[in-house]
Amino acid sequence: MDAARLVAESERVMRGSPQPEDVIEEAWQAGELVEAVDRLLAAEAPPQDAGAGRWGWAAGTGGRAGPVLAAAGAGPERAARLTAVRDPAGTLRALRVLLGEITHALVGLVCAVQDEGAYWSCIEALDAVDEARDRVRALARGERMAGERQAGGLPCGD
Repeated sequence: MDAARLVAESERVMRGSPQPEDVIEEAWQAGELVEAVDRLLAAEAPPQDAGAGRWGWAAGTGGRAGPVLAAAGAGPERAARLTAVRDPAGTLRALRVLLGEITHALVGLVCAVQDEGAYWSCIEALDAVDEARDRVRALARGERMAGERQAGGLPCGD
């Protein structure tokens, strides 16, 4: 399934009236989707970019070792259904917007929760979304740089 359709599924949940646990789940789902997009784009890197990946780091690591996000008790992962990223730039923009919406919802939850356990669940989800947003920024920079290289906009030896 194309990444844009998977992002749209999360957007539908967030546009509804999600319960606090839904917002937390969407935070983890979105983070996993960012990781999956990263891995898929790195795997599709042109041969000249192999090794460092199209985005400047080893495939799927985002510059770090191992997965960034793992939600205990998370439901079926949307990211597991990812098969294509037809419009990388558009997908990254949509992910940035989605992660912003999730962040906004989580901040509202943090301010409203009374239970300490729920508070810390929100904080952990916020941290995960922040890491996902960093990864999307890095992917977007890589996408922009790849486009400039193809257009001949960057000098040799960059």
